[in-house]
Amino acid sequence: MSGLSQSFPVEVRASPRQPVKRETAESCRERASADLLKSVAIMTANERRILERSAASWSLRAELLERVEGTAREAAKRAAKP
Repeated sequence: MSGLSQSFPVEVRASPRQPVKRETAESCRERASADLLKSVAIMTANERRILERSAASWSLRAELLERVEGTAREAAKRAAKP
């Protein structure tokens, strides 16, 4: 029985991290378009409403991100001017 409790060396490594993808206004608009496209093919009204609501949310997020990105661009321009 002593042969069954033999331990094996364990190599401890950090888990690989995936780079964080930043959402942009463009990527949100793409997701909104994809949801609207899916909603056309859905048979039930409830599923269609869910996808349409999702598309509206992604569109709103795209608008908000666009404003934030625009503000950041303006701040960068002001900071670059002497």
